[in-house]
Amino acid sequence: MLGNPAMRRWIMALSMLCGAGCAAAPPAAQSADASVAVSEPDFSTRRPALCERDDRSDAVRDVFCADTAPQITGLQALHQAFELQDNEQTRAVLLSHSIALSGDLVSELNPRAIFGTRELLVAFSRGIQQVELAALDHQIEDQYNFYLLHFRQACNSAADGCSPGDLYTPAIEADWQSLALEDDEELKNTPSDCRQCHQRARPRAILLMREYYSPWTHLFGEDVPEPQNFPEPTGGTLLRDYRRAKGDEPYAGLSSAVLSSTIGISLQRMVPQQPLVFRGSQIIGERWPWKDGQYAATPHRSPTWDGSFAAFRRGEQLALPFYAPRASDPQKQAALTEAYQRYRTGELQAAQLPDLADIFPDDPRTRAEIGLQTEPGIAPAETLIEACGTCHNEVLDQTITRARFNIALSKQSRDEIQHAIARIKLPRDAPGAMPPRGQRQIDPQSLEALIDYLQSSEREPADDTLLDTASELGMSKEAYLPPN
Repeated sequence: MLGNPAMRRWIMALSMLCGAGCAAAPPAAQSADASVAVSEPDFSTRRPALCERDDRSDAVRDVFCADTAPQITGLQALHQAFELQDNEQTRAVLLSHSIALSGDLVSELNPRAIFGTRELLVAFSRGIQQVELAALDHQIEDQYNFYLLHFRQACNSAADGCSPGDLYTPAIEADWQSLALEDDEELKNTPSDCRQCHQRARPRAILLMREYYSPWTHLFGEDVPEPQNFPEPTGGTLLRDYRRAKGDEPYAGLSSAVLSSTIGISLQRMVPQQPLVFRGSQIIGERWPWKDGQYAATPHRSPTWDGSFAAFRRGEQLALPFYAPRASDPQKQAALTEAYQRYRTGELQAAQLPDLADIFPDDPRTRAEIGLQTEPGIAPAETLIEACGTCHNEVLDQTITRARFNIALSKQSRDEIQHAIARIKLPRDAPGAMPPRGQRQIDPQSLEALIDYLQSSEREPADDTLLDTASELGMSKEAYLPPN
């Protein structure tokens, strides 16, 4: 059973599997002329290549490397293969906002589901044909191995490809046509590299949970009344947002009853102390100060959150989740809710569904704070840090081709800089485009300025100092703490 908690919860931004900054572009083998691999995984074999290596032992290898190939045709079959159904140890959480892999698809209408046991955790969001897995090694204490399971649907072979109706409805959770499984060793030179977040400046990878402490600002909670006069949405509010659109529709192989009774504290107990945390209680208190027996009429800026974002801009630490419980635009949310309601009643065909990922505000500064793009109006060197500094620095693995480009431009050859320019100029959906799909995108108004900046051989000394320092730090510092 998946638990029936008695406590109230708000929402938790749990960047657990492939945490902040991991991109959603398809992984692949290395390419000789590219800084990051760009081809697709191999769907042609039933036995993953990783099974030929005996360097690890965990639940994922137990299933996928068995003598008899597993018959996994959807999420329900995945639950069964790992014995997660009717397991007293299984727990689940639902996030309305994420900065993890494919976080640009995640909202209260299309949540990120994380479920499983201490031995195996699974993460899934509709909209992208992949499932993230973190398996506890059988032999190495507290060591998790990370995997990405790719799947194809029938629509992949259709002339028009997959529509939002194929990707954002229950259709994506069943009738998988083929699978491809890769581990973090195979992913290390791709945009889906799990280690770039989970093993950043650490000897081995760990589970990440950005909102380690209550009030767990971005986690679905119980459907109970909000605290009297409380100015922000709570976990129950976001659960009701989901239900308005989807009713009792199951999600990620989880029943409606489970979706209404998720709990974060049980997963928190599986996760070690964190190197970087979102201080939700402090942020809420700063945004909605209490005075004369009431909350402020309008939200204030949070010095704690703003300070952490400034540290990200300097390349000191990874960006944290959005400061507010809802990252979505209210009008877009309402329109998408109405469209999905019409789909569920048969008034709208699945093929006519709009893209549920188009739910975020259009304001570029807000989108930057959510984690969708770089800030508008900043200097090109700062744009480079925000767009590229997460992956291209001196802290991450320097033995792979991704390390050929580094934001420390003073240490780069003109050939490598020209190659980076070519990748930045590619259309967003083209293989090898930088930043990859799912990663923070470059503000359109800043793009030409960044290209001109990279093409120029002249830079201010202060820029080189900023970029050199950001590269050396590699966003690996612990959480920003505001002054007393």
